[in-house]
Amino acid sequence: MAEPAKTPRKIILSGIAGLIAIIIIGVAYVQLTQPTSEQPYQTPKPEEVVRLYFESWGKNDWPNMYAAISDGFKAIDPNAKDLAAFRDFASSQGVEGVRIISINEESNDGGTASVSYSVELVLSDGGKRKFDDTFTLKYQQGDIIPGWKLIHPYGPNVDAS
Repeated sequence: MAEPAKTPRKIILSGIAGLIAIIIIGVAYVQLTQPTSEQPYQTPKPEEVVRLYFESWGKNDWPNMYAAISDGFKAIDPNAKDLAAFRDFASSQGVEGVRIISINEESNDGGTASVSYSVELVLSDGGKRKFDDTFTLKYQQGDIIPGWKLIHPYGPNVDAS
């Protein structure tokens, strides 16, 4: 009669071992299929910021265009004091599209960068106007959105911060 007592015990032990195996397999599956760690946010390089600025302008994407400008410039230029003022100023320029011809980082010391560009602005009157110039960008750690920012995208004001 001792034999029947061992059979339920073996069944219970086998069931527990099976549950443990399922748990271990489940944990291993989750660990192996989940990303090991999220990539930290990488701020765009100066050349990418200039490209974003012009691409955004060409699409009337005022928030992304505005985000490329330093907070210091926004504080000193009334046309950039807030997004509404910036949108009104930028849209008043009569630019319907922007074709990027070239964008090249000329220098970068980790704090200040110089990016030359050549663009063709497609105007609302159907005309086209080519611009070649150089933007100065600074790495702004203290801005609301830290990263490389244009310190004087238009006009005489320069963010000297």
